[in-house]
Amino acid sequence: MRIFYLVVLGTVVLLWYSINHARLTSEQPVSQQVTANPHHASSEKTISSPATEAEVNAALHRIFADTVRGASHEQWFTTGDFNGDGSTDLAAVVLPNSSDLKMLNDPLANWTIQDATHAFFPPADQRVVFMPPKPKPQSAHSNELLLAVIHGYGPNGWRDPNAKQAYLVRHAGNGPIQSRPAPDGMDGAPASITRSEIIFEPQGEPGFLFWTGWQYAWRSQPSNGGKAGV
Repeated sequence: MRIFYLVVLGTVVLLWYSINHARLTSEQPVSQQVTANPHHASSEKTISSPATEAEVNAALHRIFADTVRGASHEQWFTTGDFNGDGSTDLAAVVLPNSSDLKMLNDPLANWTIQDATHAFFPPADQRVVFMPPKPKPQSAHSNELLLAVIHGYGPNGWRDPNAKQAYLVRHAGNGPIQSRPAPDGMDGAPASITRSEIIFEPQGEPGFLFWTGWQYAWRSQPSNGGKAGV
């Protein structure tokens, strides 16, 4: 009988020890090891390196084929975010190739020809705005200086093969050109102008081009440094 009680007592002690040991083990803090994911894509924006003349000529040929050629004067191209979408764009002063004028002016071409002096600005003091008639299609002429603009695509900007939105702007000055931050308080400018750059021409008649949201417009630079007007 004594042996039976000893066996029961031993079983109870063993069971009590097992339960408490399991409880202590489960309450121990669990160390966590964080392993970096080598496939995690960086959210850091790619910084565009300075454009070279060879890169600019290659981009112009990719978009416009042999219809235009780069101007030969100094500072004939510049880069910047001209439409405020966070991707770097390219602007270059070009000349049409006379032998390819028909292709250049083809209405089905992959680029749009615009006149920088025909931009429409809605009156700021009118709640109801009536749009003017659709402007006539523009055509480039032989020996006419044009401004070619290629809007960028993604972090690689104008260098990306998918960067295909392009414009040829007439009456956009003669160059040289520079990119500068957009001035404050521009009448008729879209909200994106606060994060955009302008295409500035310091020589000749000082002025600049800016993106209105649907086309490029020319604006003269006041000689007294005041607010730019339309």
